[in-house]
Amino acid sequence: MKILAAALLLSLPVAAQMEMPPGTTSAVPQDQAAPSASQATLAKAEDAIANGKYADAVTLLTPLATESQTNARVFYDLGFAQDALNHDAEAAAAYTKSIALKSDDAGAHVSLGLLYARMGETTKAEDQLRSATKIETAEKDLLARAWRALAELDLKSNPTMARNDLLSALKYSPETPDDAATAAEIAEAMGDDDAASQAYAHASKLNPASVDVALGYARTLTRQKKFTQSEQVLTSALAQHPGNHALLAERASEQLLQGKPETALPALQSLHADEPENVAVTMLLARAYSASGAPEKAEPIYTALLKTSPNDVTLMTEAADTLIRLRRSPEAEPLLQKAVSQPDKFPSKAALAQAAGELAFAASSNKDAATVLKALAIREPLAPSSAPFTFLAASAHDTLHHTKQAVDAYRQFLSQSGGKYPDQEWQAQQRLQILTRTK
Repeated sequence: MKILAAALLLSLPVAAQMEMPPGTTSAVPQDQAAPSASQATLAKAEDAIANGKYADAVTLLTPLATESQTNARVFYDLGFAQDALNHDAEAAAAYTKSIALKSDDAGAHVSLGLLYARMGETTKAEDQLRSATKIETAEKDLLARAWRALAELDLKSNPTMARNDLLSALKYSPETPDDAATAAEIAEAMGDDDAASQAYAHASKLNPASVDVALGYARTLTRQKKFTQSEQVLTSALAQHPGNHALLAERASEQLLQGKPETALPALQSLHADEPENVAVTMLLARAYSASGAPEKAEPIYTALLKTSPNDVTLMTEAADTLIRLRRSPEAEPLLQKAVSQPDKFPSKAALAQAAGELAFAASSNKDAATVLKALAIREPLAPSSAPFTFLAASAHDTLHHTKQAVDAYRQFLSQSGGKYPDQEWQAQQRLQILTRTK
């Protein structure tokens, strides 16, 4: 589920994303007179804001917002109007001036924090929102809003802190459907799929029409290999949102994970035709072509994707796999070497292990014994040993005249193979006879 900073507010109309309009919150006293500006003009500007005439409000307030102005309310109103007009820099400047004049105005801190979040200024957003939570006179709804926004900001980088933020929000207001969805995402980000699936189930009951909740719920169930339940979630969601691209793509992705590329292909072909620039869908289509026995259709797709994302290790690994299927191992090997040279960019240790294993097979096909051993050394601490990889190691050592290592590896392979690889077992036995023959 995609979560943007302060997403609880981003889904609302612009004016609703900010604090209550000027004059409607106790955060700014009503009886505070503007010492150097016309109270009538200020009241007129606030009336314009209340009626959604933000440009008119800016026109009225700008002459009042001078360096000598000491009324924080003028700058807060101006910030609110500029915010509603998506004039981010001007709104931030006005909110900042308002806070400088009245530092305990929780509403101004929250408004500026949410604005910074929408601008992608995460650190500044957190500073303002946390400042709001420390103001003892802040109203409960402001505190709840600040803590919820902090939970969204912390979700990806620090899910434990996000959980604490959300719990703090719930001290000041009842749980909402969005809270339930955020709690599920936090559990997912913490790697607790069991807790996440329970949380998504709860969120789904509170908001059964949410596409994002359905996607997260299905994704979590799939990771638990509960494919039937995942399919039920997606089917139910598609019944409410027929033709929804995100839901169709998720179902196709899960079909690929279940080894059903032919089932996934029709939907992916249709989605790609509708959204040719959608990289995620394009990758899924290439993956489906390759897995369904049509690597010749996948190869040009991967080639095009690599031109725009040449350092994407997942792309490199999948493109190399397709080239290997096309018996073009010499082209696959450098791609895999480049990929495994960037281990920190892989999404998981399992993905890195898979790429290293692919490299070992490609290098073996290319009779590059030294690279086979280097690839296996990368894979060894990440994945369990198995007969095919042990045989690759034995053959590589044999080619490089590492007699002792080759003998040990051939013997290990024979103990692992269990008759599943008769050709390689015969070869291992023959090489052992030669390598251990006494002169």
